[in-house]
Amino acid sequence: MPVDPQQFDDEKDIDNLVLPSLTLLASQVTSERTTMNQHAESLDTKAGVVLGFAGILVGLSTTAQAIVSGNWFFRSGLVVAVVAVLLATWAFFPRKYPVLEVLELRERYLMAPETKTQLYLLDTEIEMVRQAAQLVRHKGRRVSASIGCLAIAVALIVTGILIVTLTGG
Repeated sequence: MPVDPQQFDDEKDIDNLVLPSLTLLASQVTSERTTMNQHAESLDTKAGVVLGFAGILVGLSTTAQAIVSGNWFFRSGLVVAVVAVLLATWAFFPRKYPVLEVLELRERYLMAPETKTQLYLLDTEIEMVRQAAQLVRHKGRRVSASIGCLAIAVALIVTGILIVTLTGG
C-alpha cells in the first residue's frame, strides 16, 4: 500500500529522512512497469493470432463436405476451435489497468516536501506493478489455454479428415 502522507505528523520527520536508494528503487519500479506493459501487449498479439487462425479454421470447416463434417473428430475439433476463440477473446477484454491519478497527485503533493512525494510515488508505483502483474498473469493463462485449444482443435479436425479420407467415408 502507498505511504499515507498523514502518517508523518511533523513535516520535518520526512524531510530529515535519508533515503539513499530511493532514486534507484524508483528507476527499477518504472522499468518493471514498462516490462509489464510490453508483456501485456505481447499477449494481446498472441491472442490476436489465435483468433485469426481459429477463425479461419472454423470458416474453412463450415465449407467441408457433409461426409467429413459428420465425423465425430471433425465436429469435436470445431467445438474446441470455438472454445479457443472464446478464450482468446476473453484475453482481450479491457481490464482496469492501474494508472497514476495525476490530478490527485498534484493536488495533494504540490507543496509537500520532495522526499515525501518521491516516497509516496514509489510506494504507489510498487502497488501498481503488483496489480498489473496479476492482470498479466491472468491474461497469460487465458492466452495459453486458447493456444492449447487451437492445437487440439487442429489435431482433431485433421484426424477427422484423415479418417474419412483413408476409410472412404
